[in-house]
Amino acid sequence: MAEPDLRFLGERIDRIQAELRDLRGLRTDVAHLRAEISDRHEALSERIDNLERSMDLRFTEMHRTIATNLAVVLDAIHGQKG
Repeated sequence: MAEPDLRFLGERIDRIQAELRDLRGLRTDVAHLRAEISDRHEALSERIDNLERSMDLRFTEMHRTIATNLAVVLDAIHGQKG
């Protein structure tokens, strides 16, 4: 039986070690991307919450304006009848 070529095995081991180093680097990159995505998600959620509060305030203001205008119109109508 022929003995395995140790040079071939050594080259394969070196190649596998290099690939493992690359994978470790990718793991670090993925961790950084996850952190960045999380930060952006939090910022976006905050912006959406602020927008919702702003819209709620605007609708409340619009409702009050409409109610006031309606009261003025109804008073004017009642004033003309009486």
